[in-house]
Amino acid sequence: MVTITVCVGSSCFLRGAPAVIEAFQGLIQEEASGRVELKGCFCMEKCGNGVSVMIEDRVFPDVRAEDVERVFRAHVLPVLEEKGGCGR
Repeated sequence: MVTITVCVGSSCFLRGAPAVIEAFQGLIQEEASGRVELKGCFCMEKCGNGVSVMIEDRVFPDVRAEDVERVFRAHVLPVLEEKGGCGR
C-alpha cells in the first residue's frame, strides 16, 4: 500500500487541491485500486509553494492537476512495484 497525502489547508485549497485530489482519484481507480490510500491533511508548512503532495515520506511542492499523472507514474507506480508488483 502506498499513501498519497494532499494538503487541503487554506492556501493549497485555493491553489487547486480539489482538482489535484480528483486527478489522483481517477488514476488510482484506473491503475492502482486497493493499493493506494489517498488522504488529506491540513498543512505541510510549504504554503507559498502551491499544492503540496506527500508520497510516502517525500513531499512534492507546487503540484497542479496537470502534473498529477507525471507524478503518479514517476513516484507512485515504482513504489508499488517495489512493494510487490504493479500488475492489475
